[in-house]
Amino acid sequence: MTQRLFVLVPAYNEEAALQRLVPDIAAALQSRSVPFRISVVNDGSHDETRALLESLRGKYSFEPLIHPQNQGYGAALKTGYLWILQNAQPEDVAVSMDADNTHSPSYIPAMLAEINHGYDVVTASYLLPGAKAFGVPPLRRLMSRASNALFRIAFPIPGTRTYTNGFRAYRVAALQKAYAVHGEKLIEETGFPGGTELLLKVCARGARTTEIPFDLHYENRGTDSKINIPRTISQYLALLRRARGLARAR
Repeated sequence: MTQRLFVLVPAYNEEAALQRLVPDIAAALQSRSVPFRISVVNDGSHDETRALLESLRGKYSFEPLIHPQNQGYGAALKTGYLWILQNAQPEDVAVSMDADNTHSPSYIPAMLAEINHGYDVVTASYLLPGAKAFGVPPLRRLMSRASNALFRIAFPIPGTRTYTNGFRAYRVAALQKAYAVHGEKLIEETGFPGGTELLLKVCARGARTTEIPFDLHYENRGTDSKINIPRTISQYLALLRRARGLARAR
């Protein structure tokens, strides 16, 4: 059976960024032999994101998913991954990435190659040697490094240093194993830690992981950051407490 690639993009008020990002994803993948489908989860945007997504539907292999009201990044990931699980086969691959042009689609083929080398999860990490992060505010950078260090202690995953970055590829079979255990509670965190929660649950089922270096271009954001740092820190700490139980369950 032919392997397919699903690209998941949670979006909140990212009309301008998506005008560039969706064509860039298609351009990065159209030269590859793997069929792909792009799914943007419109998380209650109040700009023209919804109209833009409808206009893109006829141009690409594209599936817009709609939240009538804003529910949060983790909730948008959940909607997207549940849709993928309903439509994908075990040999397919799901890639999540941010909607604000901070993640370049040019890295997706390298992530797919690692999946095809036998890995179940591939994270694009700006913490690896040779990778860089441009334009990240000092407080945001400090939160990221501290959070990743704490998760490495609480839930060590061979091959993974970066727990909080949202640019990640999963073999669908690995997602299915986690879904068989957690069902609709595959992602319970509604905020930014939802992506980390999914990583922990998939790896608790024995997924094999690796990372590739990539350059994070935080300065490319077309809108102000959506992250509330105090709230996000609180959510990560709550997830850390839950992660201990997941680690014992492995």
